[in-house]
Amino acid sequence: MTTTHDIEAVITRLADEAAVRDLIMRFADVATRGDFDAFPGLWAPDATWLIGGTEGQPFERRAQGVQDITALFRSLREERDYFVQFVLPGVIEIDGDVATARSNCHEMAQGQGRYYRTNGIWTDTFRRTENGWVFAERTYRYLWLDFSPYTGDVAWGERSA
Repeated sequence: MTTTHDIEAVITRLADEAAVRDLIMRFADVATRGDFDAFPGLWAPDATWLIGGTEGQPFERRAQGVQDITALFRSLREERDYFVQFVLPGVIEIDGDVATARSNCHEMAQGQGRYYRTNGIWTDTFRRTENGWVFAERTYRYLWLDFSPYTGDVAWGERSA
């Protein structure tokens, strides 16, 4: 027999999973639009962000603390005329006020005569705060990386559309 407590626990878990998925998708949205004002709100004050650099990865970009993370985001995003991130949130595990997730990601970018496309995996740790879930750690591991030019033009250059 299902109890009220069981139902409340299921609802809480579903709400937490939805909030974590929403945060993952907000990151992709903010990154694609280059929304520098919204970006810091996605992170815990003492968060860590690591892009590549591990297990023989081609690059390493590392930032610690929301101010450094925001500066890294700004430097990466401002050098691109076109950037888009597609993410498929995957497995989410929740343990109290901490959650973890892995998400598949595809990115494309062009800027300053350079191009890239990548497929990779985000491995995240989230923390519940009084204002909701935020990233505590975010690591991107490249699975495939291509610097070949692609056809097409940046047609609608407004970043904050």
